[in-house]
Amino acid sequence: MPVTMLLKDYHQAFGDRFRQLAAARSGRSVFAIEHGLEVAALAIVRRQVARQLEIDPDLGSVSWGFCYLPLIVVASEVGYRYRGTGTDFWPLLAQDLNLDPRSIPPVHLSRLFELSHRTYGLARPGDSAWEQHFPHIAWPIGNAAVPLEVQGPLAHALRAAVRAGISYESKDSLLDYVRNIASGQSGRRFENWLKRSDLSGEVMTRLLDPAADGWLTETFVRRVDADVRRDVESRRAIGEARRLTSRRSGRQANIPASRFSIALDGDLVTRISVRGPTLTAELRDQVISTLRIQRDVLGTATSREFIQLRLFLAGGELDLGMTADWPEMPLRRGDGITNTSPQSTLLLERLQPDEAELFQLEADGRSAVALLPSEQVAQGAIIVRIRGEGEGLSVIQRLDASSARDVEILRKHGFPVREGRSMTRLSGLPMPGTGVQFSTGFPILALMAFDETVLVLDQKSAAQGHLEIAGFDWTVFEPEAGEHTIGPEGFDEASHTPFRMVDPPEIEAASISIHPKNATLTDLMDGTLEVRIRAPLPLENVHAQIKLVMAGEEDLVTEGNVDRLPAHIGGRMPLLQGLKTSLAKRGAVPATAARLQVSVKGLLAEQFLLLPSRQLFQYDERRRSWTARQGSEGELVSRVATFSNLLPSKSTAASAECTLVLPDSEAWGALGAGRIVREKNLLRLGQGTCEQPSLPRTVREALSRGGSPGLFEMASAYLAWRLAEASDPIANWQQRQAAHSLEAGLVDLLCGENWRRTEHGLNLSVLSPAGAFRISAQRLGLLSGDDLPPIARSFDMDFLTRRITLRLHQAVPDHEIALAGWNEDLGGELDLAVIEAYEDLRSHMLQEGRDAFEEVDMQRPASTWLLALERARDIPRLAMFRRFILPEARWEALSAFPYETTTEDDIVDLLDNCHVDAFRRPGLRWIGRPELRAMLELWISPRALLEAGEWQQYLAKSLSDMQTARAVRYAALRRKLSRLDFPEESLA
Repeated sequence: MPVTMLLKDYHQAFGDRFRQLAAARSGRSVFAIEHGLEVAALAIVRRQVARQLEIDPDLGSVSWGFCYLPLIVVASEVGYRYRGTGTDFWPLLAQDLNLDPRSIPPVHLSRLFELSHRTYGLARPGDSAWEQHFPHIAWPIGNAAVPLEVQGPLAHALRAAVRAGISYESKDSLLDYVRNIASGQSGRRFENWLKRSDLSGEVMTRLLDPAADGWLTETFVRRVDADVRRDVESRRAIGEARRLTSRRSGRQANIPASRFSIALDGDLVTRISVRGPTLTAELRDQVISTLRIQRDVLGTATSREFIQLRLFLAGGELDLGMTADWPEMPLRRGDGITNTSPQSTLLLERLQPDEAELFQLEADGRSAVALLPSEQVAQGAIIVRIRGEGEGLSVIQRLDASSARDVEILRKHGFPVREGRSMTRLSGLPMPGTGVQFSTGFPILALMAFDETVLVLDQKSAAQGHLEIAGFDWTVFEPEAGEHTIGPEGFDEASHTPFRMVDPPEIEAASISIHPKNATLTDLMDGTLEVRIRAPLPLENVHAQIKLVMAGEEDLVTEGNVDRLPAHIGGRMPLLQGLKTSLAKRGAVPATAARLQVSVKGLLAEQFLLLPSRQLFQYDERRRSWTARQGSEGELVSRVATFSNLLPSKSTAASAECTLVLPDSEAWGALGAGRIVREKNLLRLGQGTCEQPSLPRTVREALSRGGSPGLFEMASAYLAWRLAEASDPIANWQQRQAAHSLEAGLVDLLCGENWRRTEHGLNLSVLSPAGAFRISAQRLGLLSGDDLPPIARSFDMDFLTRRITLRLHQAVPDHEIALAGWNEDLGGELDLAVIEAYEDLRSHMLQEGRDAFEEVDMQRPASTWLLALERARDIPRLAMFRRFILPEARWEALSAFPYETTTEDDIVDLLDNCHVDAFRRPGLRWIGRPELRAMLELWISPRALLEAGEWQQYLAKSLSDMQTARAVRYAALRRKLSRLDFPEESLA
């Protein structure tokens, strides 16, 4: 077949380039991604390769032997941006070349890569389990050098390493630390990528110090740097790592404390906040790296509010809610960890605000901020003096800094007043904090109170220009970060207006994303799909809509309010549960592709492609055999399991029971390919009885012994039942019964019988603050008694329970505010809430034409309602498990952690930070991050556990460390509760 001259020329040019790189690298690998072409030239190569494949689709032909390098480059480009698990690489490559996926034989492409390795020294794949299972796509991904998939985790790992004091000049120490962080990341390909020490060490050095020399080509390093910085979180992480690397001094700077801020209604204080110090970008990085708080969030000891640490250190405010007095040490770590380094503890203490008496009124007249000792007051400022009197804080005096008498009072209290009034009006992008502060990156406009006066910056620097606005001539300055003054030339300092320029924090952009990135309809049905909504500000009560669009089907739509942003919507939360229910009724085929449209009113909207589910094994129902779609295993027999024997075993005999069928293969994905089959006349809803799953007696060992299953067999059975595909709702219900029974057996093995008994029947309503309040009130007898009518029917009791929960929530929407401003009147309102709930039930019964009870009246002691409210605050922490989790510091960290908006990686970081190893010996830890990751994924994302591989060796170690197994299970329960991810049967 003919080959175009242009394609031959590109092949020759690539060959010359790769030979030169190989000769200069003394045995180091050359990567096809280092081709050196710009985007426009690469598009031409892609079109030429596509045209040649149309002419000659046989990659084994002689003609391709003269022009294969352009195809290698195009395939490596696909590998660079590929984020899947293996089977969906070929459709992406075919889409790039506008071809049918079957026209690119994987074996022939691998042969061309092998030829490129022998001839030009291009990189060959490693020997990880994933690369061995997907040997063909391992070539293009390996030649991508630094795929997009590893760039984000790498940026975050480098920031963590630099924060820990690891220098990039010590490559071995840096690589060891990053490998420890990577162990247990959600994607194990990052961990595998780090095994190539020469490549990973080079990339880390060049990312931390862009000016450093190295053996990777400069154009490719610049491309990686640009791609890393396209993602907001990665840009923030690598930026902080570079700043800390460039100015690591070993000295802790003097950090000013935060200060109290108040909201005023006349002469009454209605709300108290803490305003953070306004620090430079350098100091912010130092504080953040010293505190080392998971997710870099700061919380309060008096409310559930949180704030990003970077925003707080740029003058942001953290709301404390309603308090009757100045709280002592109100700031706390947002991750709940108490066992921290002395430097971190000391720094957090220094950030705490001190009780204040004098506050400077701000321009809005409704808020004021505390004055720090010896702080200079601007002439003409209004100062309010506040003390605690009676039941709250109130303004007792207002001082005018332009009055001689009030100026003297301020001076006696240690607050000097700056002499002279400002004659200059300044305008810019304002920043929060005390005093006049503007953001860098924006010009400062200055206007004098009288004309024809030259303005100067810092009494010497001339203006950059002038700008006429509404008939006024404004002078333009562009000052750097720091303290400055602007005023008339030749006048003394008192006539110049002081101000400060501050580097703005990197604000988190509003975004909507899904996890996992390449999600399928199966992920949605399994409950592992999450929709993550982020916003620059903690918005409340925003309206969200989720729509599922499938070809040839009617669109499925759910909508509702999200209490607060940021938010993670997953599990059985209503917005996603509605879609899952509709899909189940429709009988959606997992191999179907769909579009998921997520919109947040007033914020943004995004659309995501849900890829077809990956089917690694094809099942023949008639022959009850399997065919592997990858590999050369040919036809496989089945393994089956039933309710009588939940553990899969080889069998070809049909069963009258609900049966799990899966391929008899050790290959990746076999455990996740199961089908649930049953006789159609076996069980109908509302007829007969269903046999309960039979769980055998287990042995607390990794391997089975004496006819009793061990951890491996139990975990394999649980994964197979949990991930199997059910053919109808009844089979789905039976599948969940089996999986639930096996899960209880695994909990017994790993956490002990007492833990399992405590966990049995855990009620979902403990998640909701209103539900927790109802349970607490019920336990104290506030919802029962002789003055309340008995409810006989279970349906009526369910209705009453829902109404009581709703009415209590309406009376007390925020527990912290209610506790801070508690009075006996609120106790009366709670009595009324219960009365109204009974009245709702009474009206409901009358509407149905049934006899109802008489109108009710009740009264309970307000002190008992207060006790119920205090206890309700601790119920969602699942305090019943406290005695099982040791030491106490680990319980405190795990119980105080906010699971609502955290990822699996955040939880692994938390478990790793509070971990206490059972084998306290020098050397490697017994339970490390890979083990923690595997233990967590077993409970919350079993499909990801299977896809990662090597899970058995990680789980085996958990048998000898029950305390850690319990800690992981507790974290998994809290995460499930935050996403309502429990079976409906547990709803009592």
